[in-house]
Amino acid sequence: MSLKNSPALLALGAVFCFSSSLWAEDINIYFKASPRLELLYPYSDPATLTLLVTGTDGKPMAQGWVVIRLDAPDPGRFFSTDFPLVEGSRLLDMSLLLRQGKAEWKYLFPIRGQYRLTVEYAAPDGRKASKTFTLAIREHKQKWFFLGIFSLALFAVGAVAGRVFTASRSRRKITACLLLLLGSLVTVVSPAVAQEVERGRYFGWLEIDPATVGMPSAVRWRLAGGVKADGRSVLLTLTIVHLEKGKTVFSVERLPVAGEFAADFQFADGAEYRVSAIAYVTPGQMLRTEQNITVTGVEPPARAMIPAIGFFLVVIALGLGVGRRSRRPAPS
Repeated sequence: MSLKNSPALLALGAVFCFSSSLWAEDINIYFKASPRLELLYPYSDPATLTLLVTGTDGKPMAQGWVVIRLDAPDPGRFFSTDFPLVEGSRLLDMSLLLRQGKAEWKYLFPIRGQYRLTVEYAAPDGRKASKTFTLAIREHKQKWFFLGIFSLALFAVGAVAGRVFTASRSRRKITACLLLLLGSLVTVVSPAVAQEVERGRYFGWLEIDPATVGMPSAVRWRLAGGVKADGRSVLLTLTIVHLEKGKTVFSVERLPVAGEFAADFQFADGAEYRVSAIAYVTPGQMLRTEQNITVTGVEPPARAMIPAIGFFLVVIALGLGVGRRSRRPAPS
């Protein structure tokens, strides 16, 4: 390559990079949650999450797609959440078509902590922009209250055991009591046996991969071959409901799709869910299908149970120490 063309190529590369940065700066991405994140708790109520994409003039982008990825909070330093396998994993991955610059869906946050929502926007003319939001979900106050009551109860049991067995001066009995309490505690916190996957009958246009806690499952919908949309976009409402709790964990309403929709969704716990899809093909034509699935539960890792068991054992040991000390006669 001639050296005479090098300055021109360098200038062209600089213009290209500068133009790309300008494209990103010309696009703004905003996020809103209703109710506010400060009012949300794990498995309380689903929140309506809204993205707004605008230009520098504040006007919503007329067209384009947003790729949405939601990552769960990282594992805690000491106490794990209700679903340890969910921590630090991918919860949701999907693409939504903008409507008047907006993309909206409902989601039920399963655990406490700092979620990461990554949004990537792509315009028809090739412009792109991305932004990451941090979503903080607090734990239920009642859960911390019950934890305190349970810890006090274990301390009281340890204190009573310390007083009773100190009177007999039998170390073997004290050791047996501690082991019995440990066995009872492990039984209480041990996870339930993993459930098998029960595949529901497919209805032809709704497919769900076998679901296991800790791993995203592909949820796919497509328009049946015998139904025509006459070249127009189909409006799709897809809803996932936790049957035992009776709560909607995910939903998109009247989403414009070109005959198909796919998303990676993680079911947070080993329970039964109902996935339903309603497609509005024409003003007078509506297609509905649904499928029940049972998610496979997985035994939590040892790192999630050992800190809690260790904490409860320390509480019991402190109770035993206080009980034994209270039985000793005061020095004369």
